[in-house]
Amino acid sequence: METGKIINQISNRLRRRSHAIQESVGISGAQGNILDYIIVESSNHSVYQKEIELEFGLRPSTATELLKALEKKELICRIPEKTDGRYKKIVFTEKAQRIKDTLRDEITESEALLLHGLSPKEQAEFLRIADIMLKNLDSANL
Repeated sequence: METGKIINQISNRLRRRSHAIQESVGISGAQGNILDYIIVESSNHSVYQKEIELEFGLRPSTATELLKALEKKELICRIPEKTDGRYKKIVFTEKAQRIKDTLRDEITESEALLLHGLSPKEQAEFLRIADIMLKNLDSANL
């Protein structure tokens, strides 16, 4: 089986799993993934659009549209930095806090399904190989 094909099949199945849960709280798959990222990462550091672009492999225009949609739904807001107003910190709202557990539960369940039957050593090896594949694609500058 071709590597890209199996990765696409896994991705499609994950997307279908998360779609129903995310739809129930009124967001799309990409919006849900980004919102979850903002919720998790903002507890450790300030989150900015550039970081989201890099994390999800998004073009700036795509990231802008996704963030605008989350802002319109009152799930995030962008706060200009005091030192440089061009940089806007992305923070989640109280409304997003209320759906946080639903999003996290879906991710945790999907992760458990993906890893079921794999030893910790196999999981680590998969992540190592997947990281190399991702770096290979990134280095191609597509």
